[in-house]
Amino acid sequence: MNKTLAMLTASAFALVSASVFADDNDFGTVTPAQQAKMKQEADAKKAAMAKMTPAERAAAKKARDAETLKYEETMVKRIQNPQGASAGISKSVEDSKAGPTPRRGTMNTPEANKILMEQKGQ
Repeated sequence: MNKTLAMLTASAFALVSASVFADDNDFGTVTPAQQAKMKQEADAKKAAMAKMTPAERAAAKKARDAETLKYEETMVKRIQNPQGASAGISKSVEDSKAGPTPRRGTMNTPEANKILMEQKGQ
């Protein structure tokens, strides 16, 4: 009985998962006019690449590669920097570890205990 129930549950899960992933061909809200415009831009870019001389193509490729390398180096620096995005967090963690400082002269005194008891309602 338990094996049958487990197999039934697993098959139902697999069927639901498959149906969810099968309906994953949503292309967003691109209208046919926008599609035509994007196709026209892509065709113009292809035509411009076809008109380029080999030297111009090499220069364009070199510029794209330099831009990609710059982006990758920036990402590596961000990942490897221990003080990067968490610098502000580290400071607030240190501040919270210190805790609030009590007012001067109110700690462990009979007056302070009396005030605490009044605040608690005792």
